[in-house]
Amino acid sequence: MTMRTLVDRFDAARRQETLLVLLPPAQAQLEDFIEQGFVGEVRTRGIATDILMAEVGYAQVMAGTVVAALREHVIQPAQAAGYRSIWFAGISLGAFNALYYAAAHPGDLAGVHLLAPYPGTGDILAEIAAAGGPAEWATTPQSGLGDERVWWRWLCAEAGAGQWRTPVSFGCGSEDRFLAGQRQLASLLPEERVHFVAGTHAWPTWRELWRDWLDRGSLASALTAASAAPAEERA
Repeated sequence: MTMRTLVDRFDAARRQETLLVLLPPAQAQLEDFIEQGFVGEVRTRGIATDILMAEVGYAQVMAGTVVAALREHVIQPAQAAGYRSIWFAGISLGAFNALYYAAAHPGDLAGVHLLAPYPGTGDILAEIAAAGGPAEWATTPQSGLGDERVWWRWLCAEAGAGQWRTPVSFGCGSEDRFLAGQRQLASLLPEERVHFVAGTHAWPTWRELWRDWLDRGSLASALTAASAAPAEERA
């Protein structure tokens, strides 16, 4: 099965070293990233990254092929093209899918940004809550290795180690309909990488969070550090 993608280059004449991959929420089109200003906000700031929008949805989730599809159609072609730094940013189900990939191949990604992440199904969230929270739940015997428990356990392991080989950041509206599970997820992340604003599970809230991350988040910090490095370090 092929994956539909859209590409927006920083410079049509040459590839950048960084690729930002945008994963959409459920029932959204790739064009929504353009129409809702997500691509334009990156370009307005002059952030030197190419952008790839990739269509990953419920079909891949239900089939258990999210990771394989992203690896085949996004990551491996990007690596072959010479991108040195690949970032994922996903909204809702897109963030859910980004976490699946990060848990399976953390070394492939320079970072992951979660916007209003869908935190998983109610039974698994109830299981985590009944255990006393994610950290306590992570010590229980493993089950459901094909579902989102995979990335919940990965987040718990990274949080426990305190190393975050693949940095994860988080933004969410304070009135999001998935807030209970999202707060559980956010509790695992470094405080400085978590940002809440007033708002619901909708594009206006996501746009505000997106602008904030582009201005102050880990992608901007990484690119600023890279541009300040001596030329021999960037070669």
